[in-house]
Amino acid sequence: MLWEAIPSAVAAAFSPSTLLIVAGLLGMAHPLRNAVVFLITAATVTLTVGFVVVEVLTGTSVDDSGKHPTVPPAIDLVIGLVILAFGVYVARRPPRPPKQKPEQREMRLLVVVGLGLLLGSPSPFYLASLHSVAKGNPSGAAVVFDVILLAAIVLLMAELPILYYVFAPERAAAALRTANAWLARNGRTIGLSAAGIVGTYFVVSGIVGLA
Repeated sequence: MLWEAIPSAVAAAFSPSTLLIVAGLLGMAHPLRNAVVFLITAATVTLTVGFVVVEVLTGTSVDDSGKHPTVPPAIDLVIGLVILAFGVYVARRPPRPPKQKPEQREMRLLVVVGLGLLLGSPSPFYLASLHSVAKGNPSGAAVVFDVILLAAIVLLMAELPILYYVFAPERAAAALRTANAWLARNGRTIGLSAAGIVGTYFVVSGIVGLA
């Protein structure tokens, strides 16, 4: 169900690490090349994971008619508990000290690809959004649309700064510095709130489905 998947995807999009990396790449030599390579790599991983997870989840069980695959509500419960556990882990972890502005230097493409692979790996929120799509038992065309849409939402913190930089490089650099400073102050609170809301929703959904 796409309507249920979008809030989880928006929560997954909230990634201060992604914004920090993109800001750093845009401040180095060959900014657009490195940033676009990073985005393409992350998008490839995100889309691949999306299609695989939706395909696997839509075949996890069979409904009463014996024809159409459905997703067991127990998966709702498990995903909700994982997200809540993730929130507890983040809450107990001491805050990281603010990082210094990246120096103006060149980064090897292999390192950029590695960062894309790392940041493109699925978060609990993204898995929750894919699970929501699978529950709707979408057709082949709908799966493609839903996964591409969710991936685009999840990668917003990489996509928007790059687009902004294309049209206004100097203003984009200043805006990224301001955004990073704001996220350093408020990102932890927002992330924990999102984990609490999304995790609780899936736990309740799973319990209701199992009842």
